[in-house]
Amino acid sequence: MGDGGLRFQVAGFPVHLPLGGILGVLLIAYLWAPAFEGPGSSGIGLAAVFAVLLYVAVLVHELAHAVAARAFGFPVHGITLWLLGGYTVYERRETRPGRELVVALVGPLSTLAIAAACRLGSTLTGGSVGAVLDALAWTNLLLAVLNLLPGAPLDGGAIVKSTVWKLSGSESSGAKAAGYAGLVIAAALGVVAVIGILGGSTGILLTAVLAAFIGFGAYQSLKAAKQHGVLDQVSATLPGLIRPVLTVSEREMLGAALDRWDRTRQAGVVTVDGQGRLLAALSLPAAEAVPAVRRDEVEIGPFTLAITADQRVVLGPDPSTMVAEMADSGQSLVFVSDENGRPLGILTAADVNRALGQR
Repeated sequence: MGDGGLRFQVAGFPVHLPLGGILGVLLIAYLWAPAFEGPGSSGIGLAAVFAVLLYVAVLVHELAHAVAARAFGFPVHGITLWLLGGYTVYERRETRPGRELVVALVGPLSTLAIAAACRLGSTLTGGSVGAVLDALAWTNLLLAVLNLLPGAPLDGGAIVKSTVWKLSGSESSGAKAAGYAGLVIAAALGVVAVIGILGGSTGILLTAVLAAFIGFGAYQSLKAAKQHGVLDQVSATLPGLIRPVLTVSEREMLGAALDRWDRTRQAGVVTVDGQGRLLAALSLPAAEAVPAVRRDEVEIGPFTLAITADQRVVLGPDPSTMVAEMADSGQSLVFVSDENGRPLGILTAADVNRALGQR
């Protein structure tokens, strides 16, 4: 929707209202003006207030997603409000269906709460204020129901994804279920739009736009599901891609370590501390620069290179996190440890890419 518009922060979250979002406010004000018409009034003023408050309600919806994501430790990169609503971009640090379910649910629940509050406010007030609050109540109720439709890219689709993911144990299966459900919803809305257009209705055009939006989002969900499926398959083989290493004490003599190193089977030599935790890796050029007759007289420690944080990954319950960490670091080779820091071996980007290419 473009890079222009307004940028501000709410509760520490970056919010972007691009030109398309501003256009949305103006469009809603124009479309709702007749609903607020009265004697001697065009209704455009009240419609403008309604449109702005509706976008505030959408912002609250997205803030609910953002707050839930941040509560789980997920970095939130920003909120965007656009022509058909809004979306929140956050970075998952752990892949758990329960957390995704909570992040998805809080948005529609906040919208339902706004609808209830506006409905209560409309009964306690009257006149123009009551009319705006009543319109906000029904519109937010409609938005909540729409968001809960069980298909991607709606919040209801995320709920379907999380549920299927929990039951099947596969994130890709959940994404596929949400994607196919989204295509069904888009097709149904498309049929409604076509019937309305053939019947001469112009207001149904928004339904057609919504159908296209949901259809595209569902297609993207299916693409992501395919990528996750490939990664799921590779994840099962990732531990087998780890090349073993020879582990030695940093006090061991260089000659003894080189004699024990089986270069046909072990990808390198690493040093460990007294608890067996990974310290450093042997620098082969430095070691080979030492005359053979002196290698039994010097310790291996001075001929090693420290392994930096971005060169280390941990093999946890979900092996695919190693690939994500390697991609984030930009390293072509990483040292793999168990959760206690004990070295397991070396993983190379070439081996991972080869495994991905075979799928």
